[in-house]
Amino acid sequence: MPESNLLIEGVDLIDGTGGPVIEDAMVLIERERIRYAGPRTGAYDSSPVRRWHLPGKTVIPGLIEAHTHSTHDADMHAYIRNGITTLRFAGLDLGTVRRLKQRIDSGELVGPRILSCGPMLDQTPPAYPEWSIAVDTPADAARAALRLIVEEAVDALIITQRMTGPVLRAIVDVAHEHDRPVVGQTWALDGREAAELGIDELDNSSRVFASSEFPAGRLLDYASIPDRLALSGRGWAAIDWDATQSIMQAMVDNGVSYCPMLVACQIPAGDGVAELEADPDFVALFGEAERRDFRAFMHRLSGTWTDEDMRFWKHANENRLEWMRRFRQMGGVMLVGTDFQWGGITLHHELRNFAAIGMDPVAVIAAATGDCANALRKGSELGTIRQGLLADLVVLNRSPLEDLGSLRDIAHVFKGGSAVWSATGALKQAVADCD
Repeated sequence: MPESNLLIEGVDLIDGTGGPVIEDAMVLIERERIRYAGPRTGAYDSSPVRRWHLPGKTVIPGLIEAHTHSTHDADMHAYIRNGITTLRFAGLDLGTVRRLKQRIDSGELVGPRILSCGPMLDQTPPAYPEWSIAVDTPADAARAALRLIVEEAVDALIITQRMTGPVLRAIVDVAHEHDRPVVGQTWALDGREAAELGIDELDNSSRVFASSEFPAGRLLDYASIPDRLALSGRGWAAIDWDATQSIMQAMVDNGVSYCPMLVACQIPAGDGVAELEADPDFVALFGEAERRDFRAFMHRLSGTWTDEDMRFWKHANENRLEWMRRFRQMGGVMLVGTDFQWGGITLHHELRNFAAIGMDPVAVIAAATGDCANALRKGSELGTIRQGLLADLVVLNRSPLEDLGSLRDIAHVFKGGSAVWSATGALKQAVADCD
């Protein structure tokens, strides 16, 4: 149940807007929402509230995972344990998402708030048929988009690899009429074309680069998912920065955000794997079933790659990081997502990637909170610590301004005013629940 009239005081406040840290701040939770957040005030001295005086601690908004697919209970525990209070499934079958959301909403399972793009919208043949709806004409696309929004109440729509211009335009028109963003992992269309057609967000595996060695015709000549991804790695490794600049500029000019999910490219290349497998949450929460599913998914993505493909992929990751840096400098907005299992852990690895391009800790936190919420069109409800918004809060034991690792040194997590995780005994209980 939501905390009723809880006042957290004496903390440093990072509100998720990208603004300066407020020292010696107060946050008043009234049921599921924030009644007050800001500098210390005497306005509530005589109010009948419970008080937590927490000097030395820092309060930030609950983090947001913008792009994932995994529905394991262990992932839900790992998300909450690591301060992620909202996630968005970016292309998954409706029944699986519905069942998971019901379990969390009913209290059967402790987990983040669930948002959904519904199934992927793709043209025939869809790359992931079990998670997709095939639409081949603008009329088909408009009907599918309308049904997903009106009947299934999805929070966004996602289009994928084979989508062509007229079909995408039909989806965008329906989505925007109903105030839903359209997310893309586009390949047949490059980032400039998708931006000019009205897409709102592009995510990793979209064709947001140009390569003189791998022109569009060559990149579109693939027979399987591993084949396309291998071509992507080679194209990224031979990026033409001058030609890529125009794609990036079109995205910025049209307000298209980008979710790089670089961690989803680093783990398959072996980068960070030892750190992940040694992580206490990974060891405690994830068993053989989850690891087996992950190995099978990785094989589906890259099972036919050669050693040469992997070398290109590693070089591509360097260019992906540079792309992020340039896009940020141009004024582009980037969102935080993982596209992976282990999101509660790897999302924090992704935050380090954001720091690696020169973003300061306050900006990194804003990318994972306020910026994400705005791009998901949920900024009026969550993502920042402001009066009237849902009380999704993370209480950190120490400041993240000098060490982003402190974002995992968590004392308490609140979702919608409810204390859903506290350090004492919480991980032990989560492990018992998984067992």
